[in-house]
Amino acid sequence: MATTVLPAAAFAHGGTASADRDDASMRARVDALLARMTLEEKIGQMTQLNVGVVAAGSAEQRPGRVTLDLAKLREALVTRHVGSIINVLDAALPAEGWHALVAQIQDVAMNETRLGVPVLYGIDFVHGANYTQNGTIFPHNVAMGATFDVALARRAGEITGAEALASALPWNFAPVLDVGRQPLWPRFYETFGEDPLVAARLGSAFLAGSQAAGVAGTMKHYLGYGAPRTGRDRTPPALTEREVREVILPPFRAAVAAGARTVMVNSGEIDGVPVHASRRWLTDVLRGELGFDGVIVTDWEDIIFLHTRHRVAATMKDAVRIALDAGVDMSMTPHDYGFADELLALVREGTMSERRVDESVRRILMLKAEVGLLDQPYPDASLAAQIGTPASRAVARQAARDAVTLLKNDAATAGGAPVLPLATGARVLVTGPAAHSLTALNGGWTYTWQGTEGWRFPEGVPSLLEAIRTHSPNVRHVGNSDARAAFADPTDAEIAAAVAAAQEVDVAIVALGETGYAEWIGDIGDLTLSRAQLRLAESVQATGVPTVLVLLEGRPRLVREVVPGAAAVVMGYWPGMEGAAAIAEVLFGAANPSGRLPFTYPKWPNAITTYDHKFTETLDTGFLREAGGFDPEFEFGHGLSYTTFSYGDLVVDHDAVAQDALLRGGRVTITVAVTNTGARAGKESVLLFTRQQYAAITPPVRRLRGFEKIELAPGASRTVRFTLGGDDLSYVGHDGRPVLELGAFDVMVGGLTHTFQVT
Repeated sequence: MATTVLPAAAFAHGGTASADRDDASMRARVDALLARMTLEEKIGQMTQLNVGVVAAGSAEQRPGRVTLDLAKLREALVTRHVGSIINVLDAALPAEGWHALVAQIQDVAMNETRLGVPVLYGIDFVHGANYTQNGTIFPHNVAMGATFDVALARRAGEITGAEALASALPWNFAPVLDVGRQPLWPRFYETFGEDPLVAARLGSAFLAGSQAAGVAGTMKHYLGYGAPRTGRDRTPPALTEREVREVILPPFRAAVAAGARTVMVNSGEIDGVPVHASRRWLTDVLRGELGFDGVIVTDWEDIIFLHTRHRVAATMKDAVRIALDAGVDMSMTPHDYGFADELLALVREGTMSERRVDESVRRILMLKAEVGLLDQPYPDASLAAQIGTPASRAVARQAARDAVTLLKNDAATAGGAPVLPLATGARVLVTGPAAHSLTALNGGWTYTWQGTEGWRFPEGVPSLLEAIRTHSPNVRHVGNSDARAAFADPTDAEIAAAVAAAQEVDVAIVALGETGYAEWIGDIGDLTLSRAQLRLAESVQATGVPTVLVLLEGRPRLVREVVPGAAAVVMGYWPGMEGAAAIAEVLFGAANPSGRLPFTYPKWPNAITTYDHKFTETLDTGFLREAGGFDPEFEFGHGLSYTTFSYGDLVVDHDAVAQDALLRGGRVTITVAVTNTGARAGKESVLLFTRQQYAAITPPVRRLRGFEKIELAPGASRTVRFTLGGDDLSYVGHDGRPVLELGAFDVMVGGLTHTFQVT
């Protein structure tokens, strides 16, 4: 049987008349099914299990397949009526392995349960089809943020959704819409960076693309996950409600508007209230204010954690009651049936109404209908041909190429040309632990949860070293000889060997960075890169050879000791399977870099400040305390090119605009002329910032209000147009409502500034 790929309209309630009829038909079908269910069957639909609960041992016992324990599977589906299963067992499966697993699960669900309700399988395809062997692997989101390309984000979503569906996995736990305000946080790389507009536009585009392919997307993690005070995973943020509404909420608002069908809840808390326990955030704001009508699913064990970690529930039964009262629909239990047992007891004793259970089950059944499971629950083997196609890999290569951010590019000698791009015949030393490491290219959530087992990756995927060798015949390498081995800091012997080799080449490429990690496994207490890696770079630089630093990392690791001595610095992020080739193309000039930092790259461990900081946060330590204290390694939006762009003719269509007009939907139009003044074609991300000069609540120094990526041939010009409305010029007041004040506003684009008045 073939899984039906639904049109995008299936996820857009209230669209065309035809979509309305389909929606009404689905609802009638769901209501009829719900009416036939027992209480136990309903609660089972709200229960989500990890696949390991029904598996028979490790997947390693039968490579490429998961062997299920039929007794455990029948207990889950027939006795306990479980509605959803998630996750991989040990590592990525081939498409046929996923098909066999899902088909066996659906056989029991369809043929051995009373009502034959299919199981909804969920997966974390967070940067492409990362749990399907030979699937298309995209750069992680923070690298996608560096592209500033909304259309590219949507295309990545379409491909990821299609490959999820082809793997028989119709529910994807992506995209991450958390705004990355704390770079210590080990999930920083899963965000689109520190700016809410970038996260909103790219995240909602990815989600819309994946849902257009027929897969249910997931907004995660609602709300406030990406700004922990300590930097440690699943710990409280330092956020006021104003900051939540102004910085954290906008990406979720945009994703709801784009038709998001599910949301996963933040494991942390806001102002002392765990989000899983907050009716205000889950029901009043998410459902009432934003209009979300889909499924709310917990994160891993988070109802249990209300009792055991957050300690807001004295018992597990209290935890279940609190979460359901807050608005949770489905519990990622994920190891046992404690949630189901406690919910059943709550309803039977009258503490929880069955009507409340019905609300959640109706949403869950609607989701199953929307993704086509009620009609065609079985995998379609023919779809496997869609996985990892050359065309899809080309899009991933383009994403990696456009993400590469050239942070520094000085001349190798006084008065000479910049060191990059390199000449094809140049004698090159390639060294550093990230130079010949596949895990340093792909990071977490790649074939395994942590992404550290490079030996599992497909044959033929090049490391950075191997990609560089395709551009130059004169490459020397010092370091690890196995690209699939575990990532390790350089030894003293390797540093000595690199120093010796550096004296015989024209340029040294030193690749520094991180191996994979995910969630709390990646917690660190200091962003500073390891001493051994920094010493390698310092030692090579001391030889006098022009040195290019290539950074392959999931978060901005501090490298201030080695930036001054580097001729060039290239940020590669975690660019995925196509990343090595993309970086090598940039190094040798086959591609022109166009990435821009989607975050502020800090210089000091205790000076972590976002670009949209307050004026007082920039004060220097001198006697007069004047501005000048903002001193990052590289600023948000920074990125160089092999060509040059000039900006001119910044025009705002009104020197003054009435406040009433803006509140009624009026717009301010801004245009700016961008010219490629260099000798080669290039892409430019045009970033529009605004600044309110004075406000009742202290204003930030600037806020990104628009961006567009353009491509220009040498000598070509283009006028880029932006429009701003009242929402773009307002801030959130103490009552949680937007405030648009009278006064002067600065518009800033490409070093130009124009001031207009709101009157």
